[in-house]
Amino acid sequence: MTKINPELSTVELMKLAGDDHQKTIELTQAERDQLFDLLKERGRSELEYGEELEIDTVRLIRRVTGAVGIYFA
Repeated sequence: MTKINPELSTVELMKLAGDDHQKTIELTQAERDQLFDLLKERGRSELEYGEELEIDTVRLIRRVTGAVGIYFA
């Protein structure tokens, strides 16, 4: 079982999201929700408006409107 925790770096969280998306690991729905909430929070605090961070197949984007999205390739 994977432990989602706020002390993990943004890059580590994005890698977990990518692994779950590619079915390398399997997260419960609650873990997935927690992971996405943490990533969106990090996007709001770490990214500037219009900036994005791409790790492997995962993109974390903060739009110019301030909305944060998580996208998979």
